[in-house]
Amino acid sequence: MKYLNKNLIIALLFAIIFSFVSCTPTQKIRYDTNDIIPVSLSPIPIAVEITEFADIREEVAENELLFKCKQNQKKIDGVKKCINSEEFYKNDKESVSFQFSKVLAMHLNQSKVFSTTIFKDTLQTTNYYLTGKIVRFYGEQVFSTSALVGAQFGLIGALATSGTTSLAKIVIEVSELKLYNREGELVKYIGDFRKEYAEELHADAYCWCIFSNMNEKLKDFNYELARKLVSELRNVSF
Repeated sequence: MKYLNKNLIIALLFAIIFSFVSCTPTQKIRYDTNDIIPVSLSPIPIAVEITEFADIREEVAENELLFKCKQNQKKIDGVKKCINSEEFYKNDKESVSFQFSKVLAMHLNQSKVFSTTIFKDTLQTTNYYLTGKIVRFYGEQVFSTSALVGAQFGLIGALATSGTTSLAKIVIEVSELKLYNREGELVKYIGDFRKEYAEELHADAYCWCIFSNMNEKLKDFNYELARKLVSELRNVSF
């Protein structure tokens, strides 16, 4: 019994650390790629560069809230929600499109879609390159009053509410995916890819975890995109 209690305490402490360390004001688009498994038994035998995708999110009306609101909380249809406001992705060196494209390249390389996948191949060691546009990277999540109450009671409260979740809506979409050869000739028009998620996800008292939830779903999105690429390109003659 003591052994079980010790493990329970460790698990709860880990949940608290996740809430207050991983969900921080400086947000990045990233996730662990070490556990990604190959999506096919044999990679498509080409080396591919992932270019930095064009960011057209501001042209899409449904994204307007993320760019206008400087806070990570907002009332939407009368309900207080956490949002992945653009304000918290601001980075002098790495824009959203830079980070998004970079993690996609890492994911595709790890999942062995192609023999090699490189982000921004400035030396042009690859013989093909993939372009695309980011249409949506949108998240909203119902604010958790339970998490807020727990936070007001310090460690004990945080322990009691460490598993708190709330309903989240996440939409990720890319468009006009195209594969070119180094001569600039279009090899394959792959098209658009979109996924929507509506489920209970980890929540915290300060609306930072909508950002880590976005990263979690981006990992799933890129997994499904990797499968789509294999399906679309498997019968192309290279």
